Amino acid sequence: MDCAIQYNHENLKILQASKDHFGSHLKLEVTFPDGTIVIRWGLDDIDYLKIIDIVKSNYFDSLEKDYYFELMPYVVVSLDKPYGQQKLLANLRCIEPKKAAKIQFECSDRFAGNLEWFKKEVRCLQDLDHLRWEKLKD
Repeated sequence: MDCAIQYNHENLKILQASKDHFGSHLKLEVTFPDGTIVIRWGLDDIDYLKIIDIVKSNYFDSLEKDYYFELMPYVVVSLDKPYGQQKLLANLRCIEPKKAAKIQFECSDRFAGNLEWFKKEVRCLQDLDHLRWEKLKD
């Protein structure tokens, strides 16, 4: 697999959102043409609280048990704030077997920057090896 080739990223499957003595994080499953890796994605407390509020509930308010969430690998910039200040919006997807929904939330500059780094710089498993779950878990 040539890591120099730009890759069109799939969504990142959220396996867990939690806190430990290192801080808030997401446990994400990331798939590339050369394989799948589970990584630890660090969060600040503000982003953690927004994400945990989304993933702790069943978005569709149904009895479906086979649903999961994905982090979409892009950020939207909105100028909705007064005086033209920008607002950074990240997106999660709630997926059930027969339907899916995009859930947008305002994110921090750090979170947006990490997503931009992922989208622009990460091309294969090797690029995420330093975030591999086994290396960074308790």
